[in-house]
Amino acid sequence: MPRLILCFFLLVFVACHAPSVKQNQGVNIRLAADSQSVCITGLDYSVLQEMKKDSLTTENWQGIFPVYHMPADTDMKDLQNEQPGSYRVADSTITFTPDTAFKKHQQYFARFYGNTTNFSTSNLIRSKTNLKGQNYTEVVFKF
Repeated sequence: MPRLILCFFLLVFVACHAPSVKQNQGVNIRLAADSQSVCITGLDYSVLQEMKKDSLTTENWQGIFPVYHMPADTDMKDLQNEQPGSYRVADSTITFTPDTAFKKHQQYFARFYGNTTNFSTSNLIRSKTNLKGQNYTEVVFKF
Protein backbone atom coordinates (compact mmCIF):
# COMPACT_ATOMS: atom_id res chain seq x y z
CA MET A 1 0.00 0.00 0.00
CA PRO A 2 2.73 2.58 0.82
CA ARG A 3 4.36 1.88 -2.55
CA LEU A 4 1.07 2.52 -4.32
CA ILE A 5 0.66 5.88 -2.56
CA LEU A 6 4.25 6.81 -3.33
CA CYS A 7 3.79 5.89 -7.01
CA PHE A 8 0.58 7.92 -7.14
CA PHE A 9 2.27 11.05 -5.76
CA LEU A 10 5.24 10.55 -8.04
CA LEU A 11 2.93 10.26 -11.05
CA VAL A 12 1.02 13.40 -10.03
CA PHE A 13 4.26 15.33 -9.55
CA VAL A 14 5.62 14.31 -12.97
CA ALA A 15 2.30 15.09 -14.68
CA CYS A 16 2.06 18.56 -13.12
CA HIS A 17 5.66 19.52 -13.73
CA ALA A 18 6.02 21.71 -16.82
CA PRO A 19 9.31 21.65 -18.70
CA SER A 20 11.48 24.49 -17.53
CA VAL A 21 12.02 27.34 -19.96
CA LYS A 22 14.96 29.64 -19.38
CA GLN A 23 13.79 33.16 -18.87
CA ASN A 24 14.98 35.72 -21.41
CA GLN A 25 17.89 33.59 -22.51
CA GLY A 26 20.16 35.87 -24.52
CA VAL A 27 18.18 39.11 -24.04
CA ASN A 28 20.54 42.04 -23.57
CA ILE A 29 19.73 45.70 -22.87
CA ARG A 30 22.60 48.09 -23.61
CA LEU A 31 23.52 51.54 -24.88
CA ALA A 32 24.08 51.91 -28.60
CA ALA A 33 27.53 52.85 -29.93
CA ASP A 34 26.50 56.52 -30.23
CA SER A 35 25.42 56.59 -26.53
CA GLN A 36 22.20 58.34 -27.54
CA SER A 37 20.06 55.24 -28.01
CA VAL A 38 19.17 52.17 -25.98
CA CYS A 39 19.03 48.77 -27.67
CA ILE A 40 17.55 45.46 -26.70
CA THR A 41 18.99 42.49 -28.55
CA GLY A 42 18.60 38.74 -28.49
CA LEU A 43 14.89 38.65 -29.20
CA ASP A 44 13.33 36.18 -31.61
CA TYR A 45 13.58 37.60 -35.15
CA SER A 46 10.27 36.18 -36.38
CA VAL A 47 8.30 37.48 -33.39
CA LEU A 48 9.72 40.99 -33.78
CA GLN A 49 8.98 41.05 -37.51
CA GLU A 50 5.37 40.03 -36.85
CA MET A 51 5.06 42.73 -34.20
CA LYS A 52 6.54 45.24 -36.65
CA LYS A 53 3.91 44.30 -39.25
CA ASP A 54 1.16 45.05 -36.74
CA SER A 55 2.26 48.70 -36.94
CA LEU A 56 2.67 49.16 -33.22
CA THR A 57 2.60 52.78 -32.13
CA THR A 58 5.12 54.39 -29.81
CA GLU A 59 2.76 53.88 -26.87
CA ASN A 60 2.61 50.15 -27.58
CA TRP A 61 6.40 49.84 -27.80
CA GLN A 62 6.66 51.78 -24.53
CA GLY A 63 4.49 49.11 -22.94
CA ILE A 64 7.06 46.45 -23.90
CA PHE A 65 10.37 48.35 -23.63
CA PRO A 66 10.05 51.66 -21.73
CA VAL A 67 13.00 53.89 -20.81
CA TYR A 68 12.79 56.14 -17.74
CA HIS A 69 14.74 58.93 -16.04
CA MET A 70 16.02 57.79 -12.63
CA PRO A 71 14.61 60.04 -9.89
CA ALA A 72 16.72 61.26 -6.97
CA ASP A 73 14.59 59.14 -4.64
CA THR A 74 14.87 55.65 -6.12
CA ASP A 75 11.81 54.51 -4.15
CA MET A 76 9.79 56.64 -6.58
CA LYS A 77 11.13 55.06 -9.76
CA ASP A 78 7.99 52.99 -10.34
CA LEU A 79 5.99 56.23 -10.58
CA GLN A 80 8.08 57.81 -13.38
CA ASN A 81 6.71 58.65 -16.80
CA GLU A 82 8.33 57.04 -19.81
CA GLN A 83 10.89 59.04 -21.78
CA PRO A 84 9.29 60.23 -25.03
CA GLY A 85 11.07 58.99 -28.12
CA SER A 86 10.96 56.78 -31.17
CA TYR A 87 11.38 53.04 -31.57
CA ARG A 88 12.95 51.27 -34.53
CA VAL A 89 13.07 47.56 -35.25
CA ALA A 90 15.97 46.13 -37.26
CA ASP A 91 16.61 42.39 -37.45
CA SER A 92 16.26 41.15 -33.86
CA THR A 93 16.98 44.52 -32.22
CA ILE A 94 14.64 47.19 -30.87
CA THR A 95 16.31 50.60 -30.66
CA PHE A 96 14.91 53.47 -28.59
CA THR A 97 16.05 57.02 -29.35
CA PRO A 98 14.72 59.76 -27.03
CA ASP A 99 13.17 62.94 -28.40
CA THR A 100 15.64 64.99 -26.36
CA ALA A 101 19.19 63.73 -25.88
CA PHE A 102 20.12 61.93 -22.69
CA LYS A 103 21.67 64.35 -20.18
CA LYS A 104 25.22 63.90 -18.97
CA HIS A 105 25.70 62.81 -15.34
CA GLN A 106 22.11 61.52 -15.19
CA GLN A 107 20.94 57.98 -14.58
CA TYR A 108 18.28 56.28 -16.66
CA PHE A 109 16.81 52.83 -16.58
CA ALA A 110 15.16 50.61 -19.16
CA ARG A 111 12.74 47.77 -18.58
CA PHE A 112 11.79 44.87 -20.79
CA TYR A 113 8.41 43.26 -20.10
CA GLY A 114 9.04 40.02 -21.94
CA ASN A 115 9.21 37.47 -19.14
CA THR A 116 5.84 35.82 -19.76
CA THR A 117 7.30 32.59 -21.20
CA ASN A 118 8.34 31.34 -17.76
CA PHE A 119 4.87 31.07 -16.23
CA SER A 120 4.80 27.62 -14.66
CA THR A 121 4.05 26.96 -11.01
CA SER A 122 7.37 25.32 -10.24
CA ASN A 123 9.35 28.13 -11.92
CA LEU A 124 7.37 30.78 -10.04
CA ILE A 125 8.14 29.06 -6.73
CA ARG A 126 11.83 28.61 -7.56
CA SER A 127 12.30 32.23 -8.69
CA LYS A 128 10.11 33.61 -5.87
CA THR A 129 8.21 35.70 -8.39
CA ASN A 130 5.61 38.06 -7.01
CA LEU A 131 2.29 37.22 -8.63
CA LYS A 132 0.91 40.69 -7.89
CA GLY A 133 3.43 42.64 -9.95
CA GLN A 134 4.60 42.41 -13.51
CA ASN A 135 7.74 40.49 -14.30
CA TYR A 136 10.46 42.45 -16.11
CA THR A 137 14.17 42.79 -16.76
CA GLU A 138 15.69 46.13 -15.75
CA VAL A 139 19.03 47.78 -16.59
CA VAL A 140 20.30 51.05 -15.06
CA PHE A 141 22.76 53.16 -17.07
CA LYS A 142 24.46 56.53 -16.58
CA PHE A 143 25.68 59.09 -19.06
